[in-house]
Amino acid sequence: MKLNIRVAGAAWLWMNSTADIIADVFASLWYNILWDIEYISVIKWGTNYFDINISDTEVSLSKYADILIALDDKNLEANIKDLKLWKESFIIANNKWIQKLQDEKNISFDEYNLLPVEINDTYDNTYLIAVFAKFLGLPIHILQEHIEQVFKKKWEEVIEKNKQIFTHIFDNYILPFSSPFGEIQKRKKKSVSYGNKLLAYGAIDNGLAYYSAYPMTPSSTILTEIINSKKINYLQAEDEIAVVNSALWASFTWVRAMVGTSGGGFALMTEAISFAIQAEIPLTMVLVARAWPSTWTPTFGEQWDLNFALSPSFWDFDHIVLCPSSLENGYYLASQALNLAEKYQTVVIILTDKQFAEGKGSIGELKKALYERGKFVENPANDYARYALSEDGISPMVEIGKKWGEFIATSYEHDEYGATTEDSLVKKKMTEKRWKKLENFYKKEGIQGYEMINQDAKKMIITTSFISYTAREFVKNNPEFGVIIIHFLKPLDARLLEELKGKEEVIFVEYNYSWQLENYIVKELWLKFVDGLKISHMRKYDLMPFYYEDFEEELLK
Repeated sequence: MKLNIRVAGAAWLWMNSTADIIADVFASLWYNILWDIEYISVIKWGTNYFDINISDTEVSLSKYADILIALDDKNLEANIKDLKLWKESFIIANNKWIQKLQDEKNISFDEYNLLPVEINDTYDNTYLIAVFAKFLGLPIHILQEHIEQVFKKKWEEVIEKNKQIFTHIFDNYILPFSSPFGEIQKRKKKSVSYGNKLLAYGAIDNGLAYYSAYPMTPSSTILTEIINSKKINYLQAEDEIAVVNSALWASFTWVRAMVGTSGGGFALMTEAISFAIQAEIPLTMVLVARAWPSTWTPTFGEQWDLNFALSPSFWDFDHIVLCPSSLENGYYLASQALNLAEKYQTVVIILTDKQFAEGKGSIGELKKALYERGKFVENPANDYARYALSEDGISPMVEIGKKWGEFIATSYEHDEYGATTEDSLVKKKMTEKRWKKLENFYKKEGIQGYEMINQDAKKMIITTSFISYTAREFVKNNPEFGVIIIHFLKPLDARLLEELKGKEEVIFVEYNYSWQLENYIVKELWLKFVDGLKISHMRKYDLMPFYYEDFEEELLK
């Protein structure tokens, strides 16, 4: 079974709770869930919706809804266009909104399958969910359990009123037609979570001890999850400059630290990134991309920040950029990023986007990286040199306060002890030392920077982040295509070049106008010089995510 349910309404109409209940109920029945939320920053007059995609196999984002649950007239009108063919889709709404659009806007609903509800109190959400549940044959006891969970902080009479509405609808509402979606299977429960939460807990579960952030959509909920965990120290500072410098201080004292932000905040952090590289202070950063340029469309998703993450400051240095491709992968890479920052004493950027950050879904087993801290001196000798030259470019760190462990961490060029210098030979050696760190990175780590599906296909899609969910289902249904999902953007795994030799075509799929992923990988791997390889792309920059239908329309036409 595949089903896309759209919950649409104004921001103050408890949309989140409605969508949460629907998603959690289906996860309780062992279905795969993947949702996308779209909302505008002009909150008062906005049209907003959740798309909850449900499947018993692979799950992806669909452009069109099978069922629209509309909480007001404006969102009912705005979302009719995204329903599937009228004979195959259904509208559940308060009857007064249907009547209003008929009377005031002359909108005809004759071609739609309507499940109208007469509602005379303020519990619209509960009535609509109850009709939806009866229509699909969902177990009433599971719904009432979720109602209790959602409203557990409310008065008992509120919880009881919601339960009574469910009982009333199940006993009295007459369905105008039966559900065409088949029997809902009743199986064991799956867990549900979302991207920012899994990033937060992946880091927490691998030793994160300090987090700092200034709220900025769509990265803000990482801070929310950190606070709610009650497990680590955090700082919501007055601006992003204070945020990143407080994290540098924490890391300098050998505390695992992480910051989170979006593009505008990241721009303010670039000087501190240069400091961290020069002083070799580990720093893990989460950069959640949103639509640009400047500040407008801040609540929508695009991938404008890839080039920014690859070159966040002055160019003559090296660092690491990771890109989670699934919710489970986000949990793992967050834990791995902390290890890599300390092992290589550098900046590690976890690059995600709005769809990943706020995308919710059912999750499988979560795995984290083993805890590693790199070169660490427990008892330094009296000639301890913090920036000692070494074969691999990585110098031994020491916990601040240890006897003989004093050193200077400066933004200036320095010698092995941290003392400022402008000696040309020292400058040359220190630059070479810092560049050595990431040489042979994949061999040293024993990992692969990408994942391949349908490896033998002649046409390969290359993509990142949340697009991976939809790309996976597309290549499953169209085996003449394969997909390469990039997990490590920098350093780029050069073995990918050999994988592409002998292919007919690579198609780069990304959310931006300027082909940032394509330009980067083509340049790094010299793909233009691979005999017989056609290079093409599929781009979106209209604020909307990639839907399964986009893949079909563009790649199968």
